Amino acid sequence: MDPKESLVLYKTLIKELTAAFPKGTVENSDTPSRASIPVQAYINRLEEVAGNLWSWKTSGDPIIYEKEDQVQIKGVLKIMDAEREGIGFSNIQRYADTGKIMNLKHSILSAESDALRKACDKFRMGWKDLAPYRKWGSNPGIGIEVTEGKKGASSISVKCVKCNRPLTIEEINFLKNNSIRINFCKDDIPDQLLKKRRKNS
Repeated sequence: MDPKESLVLYKTLIKELTAAFPKGTVENSDTPSRASIPVQAYINRLEEVAGNLWSWKTSGDPIIYEKEDQVQIKGVLKIMDAEREGIGFSNIQRYADTGKIMNLKHSILSAESDALRKACDKFRMGWKDLAPYRKWGSNPGIGIEVTEGKKGASSISVKCVKCNRPLTIEEINFLKNNSIRINFCKDDIPDQLLKKRRKNS
């Protein structure tokens, strides 16, 4: 394939791969720090958009961290000629009496799924969906306009009354949980509001 044609095809694939997922794809959306996209959604997107132009391959053997009770997997996601590495982790469970690992195969598979998600992230897949739940989501350098909030609801247009920066979901929840009715970002919340809240708690 001609290099120019190849580049056009690659850009077309990336545009489709990084498109927003269907509403409801993000899991644990009620807890912003844990919001995530299941690996099956990434695989389905890769299959639908890239077909035989993508591949995933683990690299090296699983690494077991005894003290942390975790297993690590590395893998490489390839889309046409572009490659991105992902590193995934999963917790290990042990038998109480012997201390032997009881779920190694499951832990390795979970770590591999985590590694594939991380590699997809390096291709910017899922960014549009996870941006409302991440601190980096409102950063203009990311190049993503956050248009959907939690559970794909109304658009996020709440801005700090002082610096005019769009508030993250975490900041909005913090204001709500602390009964602060004025929209401040975390850096601009007046000390007196926080002190007042501490006295009432």
